[in-house]
Amino acid sequence: MIMLIITILTALAIGLWFWKKGIILIAEKNASKELEQVLFPEGKGEKESILKSLHKITKNKYSSDLLLDYFLKIKGLQVVNMYDPVDFWTRKYLMSPTKLKLNYFEQVKFYETFLNFPIESGRIIDPSNKDSTYMASESNDGFFKKKQLA
Repeated sequence: MIMLIITILTALAIGLWFWKKGIILIAEKNASKELEQVLFPEGKGEKESILKSLHKITKNKYSSDLLLDYFLKIKGLQVVNMYDPVDFWTRKYLMSPTKLKLNYFEQVKFYETFLNFPIESGRIIDPSNKDSTYMASESNDGFFKKKQLA
């Protein structure tokens, strides 16, 4: 009888661990490949330039894996429409919290730099260019003054 109870408790513990951690690990493995294909259509060179920019923003405080996870989740949520058919693993991965918690200034710099990534002709906003007073909004194809966004 005691052996049966120990077996059931062990199975419950393993099942709970798998539900909390194991599914997220599998989702990360499957979805990150798919998101990398969508976000980096030009391949590894584009991915390396993005990671280089992220390292510059964060002053090399974080590893490339953490920065890539952050980028895939934030930009993946903007690119992938969750109401269209998306596989379970991608949805699970995008809905999980990021491993990396950037401070306020790093987040602002991230959004300034990658607001319109991937680059589309006529839609890029250069954050270093102080002459552009209007920023394109991809969500409603409108324009906003920068002061309204601040």
